[in-house]
Amino acid sequence: MIRIVSLFVPSLWIILALCAFDVNSQEVAPLRRYAYARNAMGSEFNLVFYAPSDSLAKVASDSAFARIQLLNNLLSDYLDGSEVNRLSETAGTGQRFYASAILFDILEKSKSLSAKTNGAFDVTVGPIVQLWRRAIRRNYFPDKSQLKEARDAVGYRFVRLRAEDRSVVLKRKKMRIDFGAIGKGYAADDVLKVLKSFGIDRAFLDAGGDLAIGDAPPEKEGWRIEVSSGGGDTTATHILTLKNCGVATSGSTYRHFDYKGVRYSHIVSPYTGVGLTTHTRTTVITQNGTDADALATAFSVLGIKKSQKVAKRLKGVEVWLLEQNASKKAHYKY
Repeated sequence: MIRIVSLFVPSLWIILALCAFDVNSQEVAPLRRYAYARNAMGSEFNLVFYAPSDSLAKVASDSAFARIQLLNNLLSDYLDGSEVNRLSETAGTGQRFYASAILFDILEKSKSLSAKTNGAFDVTVGPIVQLWRRAIRRNYFPDKSQLKEARDAVGYRFVRLRAEDRSVVLKRKKMRIDFGAIGKGYAADDVLKVLKSFGIDRAFLDAGGDLAIGDAPPEKEGWRIEVSSGGGDTTATHILTLKNCGVATSGSTYRHFDYKGVRYSHIVSPYTGVGLTTHTRTTVITQNGTDADALATAFSVLGIKKSQKVAKRLKGVEVWLLEQNASKKAHYKY
């Protein structure tokens, strides 16, 4: 669990808002703290930033949440007619899908992270996720044939991207794209970009546990973040002061599926098609929220030993792992 410590309290306009800076004055308007919260992408988004005026804060926050809604409309596999669902409908047909700039960008980032993690993070895991959603609703365990069918439709290497015209081809039948392990981190990064367009750099967004962190608050070294890397008797808490980075935690503490005495994580392995049974609590700090979100899932899938090998190949990444079943802990920083 990640939480920010003691921080949250619940286009002509742009020109007017910017006037609050009073460019003809030698005095700079003091920065004030603003906090907003809204539900999006199935989670609560908490946004905190510093701005010189109420009017600028309002237009900036409205624009930030409008961006989140746009991303959800494009990338959610829960929404009929979303762009990602329209792409998935072309799987195995040989049809070339011409993607928006946003969809193509997140697909490029996803493929790169899949390659870096040996497929432990795989944006084509949709068929497995869909299978387990049905199984959990109906309280049954998928049989071997269902698991094989789902696994056979997964494979990031079978996503063909052509940058010249932003076209995408899904080579395997029944492939489905699922941004559940990267979408909120990507949205958090995008929000910071929106705020920067308004001249707001001192900002923090908690996107349901996926954090994107900008410049430090005024007269502070960074944002104080409490990272809990365990649960129950294994809780390990760290207070960190961070800026200009992304943070994400992944684990099965709150979301899991119990079947015949075995607890299966909501995190499914692209390798086996089954929810994880070795429950690794993972926290990742890296350059941005997109990478942190995807890597937290990947390291949960890989476990401690394999995660260390992957982390060594990455730059600017810090990882805490706790395998709760075996009470094994690890901390890597590269």
